[in-house]
Amino acid sequence: MNSVDKSAHQPRFVVTFNRNITLFTLIALPILCSLGIWQWHRAAEKHELETRYAQLHAQPPVTLTMENISDLPDYQRVMVQGYFDNDHTWLLDNKQRHGKVGFEVITPFVLTGGQRLLVNRGWLAAGDTRAQLPVIEDVPGQVTLFAELVSVVKHPLLDAHSERSDWPRIIMAIDVEDMNAQLQKDLLPRYVRLDEGSPGAFVTGWQAVNMTPEKHIGYAFQWFAMAFALVIWFVFANSNLVEYWRSRRQKNR
Repeated sequence: MNSVDKSAHQPRFVVTFNRNITLFTLIALPILCSLGIWQWHRAAEKHELETRYAQLHAQPPVTLTMENISDLPDYQRVMVQGYFDNDHTWLLDNKQRHGKVGFEVITPFVLTGGQRLLVNRGWLAAGDTRAQLPVIEDVPGQVTLFAELVSVVKHPLLDAHSERSDWPRIIMAIDVEDMNAQLQKDLLPRYVRLDEGSPGAFVTGWQAVNMTPEKHIGYAFQWFAMAFALVIWFVFANSNLVEYWRSRRQKNR
């Protein structure tokens, strides 16, 4: 008789949907899953980019000419000859190496054919104050540079406008049109980043990506974990799962 009464009062598993919780879950769950999938795809893209970067750097450098400058892929290693325009240099602001803030040094390079090419010479640490700019030594005479070719990516909020009228000038982004106006000479639409050891190079350490595939995968797992936690919360909030589970444990004792 006691066993029958105990079974009769055994609660059943019941789901009762809470309108607000259900609506929130229906909105948030697809967003969390989409963000996780997006980060996963970004990781694949970054991995492909790193692979292509390594393949291009394994090839011998190509002599850069006006005929091939538009056709060569980004990060193609190139060789150029000419001389630096030491009178005009821009400092690309807010660049970091090993946790230190500094500038990337951008100097025009006059090719043997007379065209001017922007050269990113690498990174220099900033001074103790904004007024204390790094010392940039001239690179005299004709030199041969080894570098990688890069396309200019225009930032919607940043440009090459500078508050300084003298040189070097501090800028926030490479903007060929603005830099043309400042220099009053035409610049080629693409630029190069110097190899370590090339004349005029500072700290290089170039990377194909600013965030590794591993970081994107980590972010993807975080979004998926949040989606999983949301599902668990939804189940507990819309059912008597806790009560049902406790009663089952007591029955099996």
